[in-house]
Amino acid sequence: MNLTEIWHYHRPTLAKIYLDTLNAGLVTSTTIFAPRRAGKTSFLLKDLTPAAESAGYIVVYADLWQTKLSPGVSIVRALEQALEPKTAVDSLVAKFNTPIKKLKAKAAVAGTTLEGEIELGDASKKIQTEIALQIDALIEALCKKKPVLLLIDEAQELAKTKEHEAVATALRTAITKNQTRLRVVFTGSSRTQLANVFSNSNAPLYSTGAAIGDFPQLNRDFVEYIAERFEASTQRTLPVEPAWDAFVNLKLQPEPFLIGIVNMMLNPSLTLESAMKTVEENLAHSENHEGAWAALDQTQKALIRMLAQDPSLKPFSKAAITQLRNIIGIESLEATHIQRAMSKLANVVVKSPRDTYEFENEAFAQWVRTLAE
Repeated sequence: MNLTEIWHYHRPTLAKIYLDTLNAGLVTSTTIFAPRRAGKTSFLLKDLTPAAESAGYIVVYADLWQTKLSPGVSIVRALEQALEPKTAVDSLVAKFNTPIKKLKAKAAVAGTTLEGEIELGDASKKIQTEIALQIDALIEALCKKKPVLLLIDEAQELAKTKEHEAVATALRTAITKNQTRLRVVFTGSSRTQLANVFSNSNAPLYSTGAAIGDFPQLNRDFVEYIAERFEASTQRTLPVEPAWDAFVNLKLQPEPFLIGIVNMMLNPSLTLESAMKTVEENLAHSENHEGAWAALDQTQKALIRMLAQDPSLKPFSKAAITQLRNIIGIESLEATHIQRAMSKLANVVVKSPRDTYEFENEAFAQWVRTLAE
């Protein structure tokens, strides 16, 4: 018995919608947006993947959050795994299969060893070019075997640096070359950063990801399903109406909601209200927006406010400096002060290759826009 599977709320109708859209031939890829903890990854792996495999696809899943310094490594490794022999007979055949040997020789450069090198800061043009060639060759080899569905999770990482854009360009080339056999689903948790990958006219995958669509949120049916599983597992009742209210309070995020349910299972005396309150407190503590805000000085706070409202802000321009002087009331504020403040904000905002500023945590940006006082 798969103990995690019985708790997964399957969405076969939604999986069919995505597959039917891709199979129709009008688009070769699509992009799904949802905040983190919304259940995107579970849907990709437990709903879309089996549906696609049943339809005859080879499914390749790559999580770009896994190796943020080099998303190309995640893609190459996922493609390699899809090509790896599954049986002893396949292994024997592979030894004498020239195309596969060549791919494996290249893969030695783009495998575990390379991943380690990149995470130590090596993002040279040569390595990025090798990764791009790997992606192209591996996708082509897979498409010769069967139609391929490539799932790219957290695709906004492709817009973080010029080196990452080389990976995006390789993907664009592969999609174009193999459009009759390759379909791609991108997901992301930052709408702004996804736009920098797909929607802006100078983006590396401009128009490739089609329209960025919102991932349909889970509804009351999900809560009713979890209540059924809870009763079957504990012989106790989970009241649906209060559970639905708790789920709504958690912004319809299944992950923290299920953490609360697990806590109730571990502690039978724990009420639904207490369990969910603890989850909410832990979420607030883990995000710690208030603490992050309190750690900023007045210049940094003013800059963060301005960047949250206008990602294209030029913080060193005369207009921005004048605005900052008026906000914080310091007439002697100069560009050097702004430079120091921006350097201390390096873990909060990053400058994209398109000269716009993006928050590392979009939830914090939203908090600044709506809650910070």
